[in-house]
Amino acid sequence: MESSILIPTDFSKNSWNAMLYAIKLFEDRKCSFYILHAYAKETYGLDSLSLLDPDEAFNKTSENNSKKGLRETIARLHSLNKNTKHSFYAVSESMSLLSAVKNLNKKIQFDLLVLGAKGSANKNEAAYGQHTLEILKNVKENPILIVPGNVDFNQPKEIVLTTNFNTNIKKSEIEYLVTIAKLSNASIQVLSLEQPSNLNFGQKRNKVKLRKQLKDVAHSFNTLRNVKMAIALNCFVAIRHSNMISYVDKKPSFWERFGFGRLSLNKLGYYAEVPVLAIHSK
Repeated sequence: MESSILIPTDFSKNSWNAMLYAIKLFEDRKCSFYILHAYAKETYGLDSLSLLDPDEAFNKTSENNSKKGLRETIARLHSLNKNTKHSFYAVSESMSLLSAVKNLNKKIQFDLLVLGAKGSANKNEAAYGQHTLEILKNVKENPILIVPGNVDFNQPKEIVLTTNFNTNIKKSEIEYLVTIAKLSNASIQVLSLEQPSNLNFGQKRNKVKLRKQLKDVAHSFNTLRNVKMAIALNCFVAIRHSNMISYVDKKPSFWERFGFGRLSLNKLGYYAEVPVLAIHSK
């Protein structure tokens, strides 16, 4: 079965690392990789005055730079990757990155999005980039793999899935996590803060369903008590040298849709050396 994977790039080292990670992760699977670069002139503050006088020179230069960067990126990927199972396609769009991702996603319906944890413009070393968070917040149709710039690729041998069992995770939602585990022969360690004896009826039911959905891969359930999830997850991953983190990104609340509250990813903390797979609850 072939996978279609979208990887946005700003031609930074971080986005290049995300491409390499995805290529190596899916080396045994037939894949079509779409490398997307979007460009749009900022229209904030004084720059908005340019709307009164469209700058064709800017648009043409940006278009040329975008296509040139994509040609060089695809050529570099071909030179490094001789895998006949992989195909690469370049897409250049004159619009915001989020709009480009959403438009292309409607046309192709990607199996997976792969993002660098931050772009070249992000200077905060301990935070995910603005574009990454924006896509995570607004694109809910696909699982999203976030790859930090410092990660060295090793086939995942252990993937940590965090959950409080409050969410009914459907088989279709967890399918790509199971696919990745099978590809790399990895185990899935389910981590929660809830003691089994303290689970309510709904949580117990969701736990039973999750166990059934993980039946085809090695897995186990783990509980840490009296600690916040970010701390628990950090310690668990560090001690066990886990290779990937996954979590269920549930539907945003009313307030979160209007920009109040923190994204689930931010609640888990920032991981500079461990990829994070966001599974969207539909």
